[in-house]
Amino acid sequence: MKKKGGTIAEDEGNREIKIKLKKSEKEDRIVDKIVLLGDIKHDFGKISRQEWNDLLKLFDYLMPQCKKLILIKGNHDNMLEPVAKKRSLKLQDIYCWKEFCFLHGDEDNDKLWKDSEIKTLIVGHGHPAIKLRDGGRSEKYKCFLSGKLKGKNLIVVPSFSEWYAGSDPREGDVVLAWDINFDNFEVFVVSDNLEVLDFGKLRKLN
Repeated sequence: MKKKGGTIAEDEGNREIKIKLKKSEKEDRIVDKIVLLGDIKHDFGKISRQEWNDLLKLFDYLMPQCKKLILIKGNHDNMLEPVAKKRSLKLQDIYCWKEFCFLHGDEDNDKLWKDSEIKTLIVGHGHPAIKLRDGGRSEKYKCFLSGKLKGKNLIVVPSFSEWYAGSDPREGDVVLAWDINFDNFEVFVVSDNLEVLDFGKLRKLN
């Protein structure tokens, strides 16, 4: 059977190719994994209806962007499990992939330091932010801290909440499961246009 412009079989074949191309293009835009490093909830206690709805919206936004969404349990997340189950998600204390290990950072785990395959720990909990002063003016910027601890790389990730800036490590307010001197840690700030700014070692900042 023919139709104007080609056979039906040809049209169906072209349609199938277009569908595959669109699917391939979509898959190219999807990352393999998104890891949330804990404190996904804000309140320590039970979940309000507003927080319940906000969390579901967050999961619904992130899940199509990745092949796997990983939830690390933070000290704020004791009541998060019922919401996670609504989207068939599970809370984990630790997630390791290749030489990287993701955890919240409020509790130590001796096995991580003894595992020679793990080279880098990536943690939340501390919520670092650096204060920069210019004359009498002072502004705080969320930052990543990168340094060494017990022979492994340690990256401390800032808070991603818009309303909570975080704590300056020079004031002793970045508290983790380990006693850490951050003086030799590198400070990185991500600008509004996603440019990564290297501020050098913390001890050199005023």
